[in-house]
Amino acid sequence: MKQLEKKNLLKYAQNEYLGAVLAAKVARRLHDMPAEDRSDPEAKVTSLALKLINDGEVEYEIVVPEATEEEAEEKKEKGK
Repeated sequence: MKQLEKKNLLKYAQNEYLGAVLAAKVARRLHDMPAEDRSDPEAKVTSLALKLINDGEVEYEIVVPEATEEEAEEKKEKGK
């Protein structure tokens, strides 16, 4: 498998940390499926996960939990 460049990964992930977390999650899912169901059955799951991300084949959504009213009040008080 050819070397993957960080700049290509950053096209699809906002930063290196998100790219690493995303690759780990995708690799776990690939690991749980039978090898013959993967796009490249011979590739290692982490390498395949990075390739799929670099090729733009992985869709994801970042969910930011809303602060509870209590947390919002605490934040407001600290800001004073």
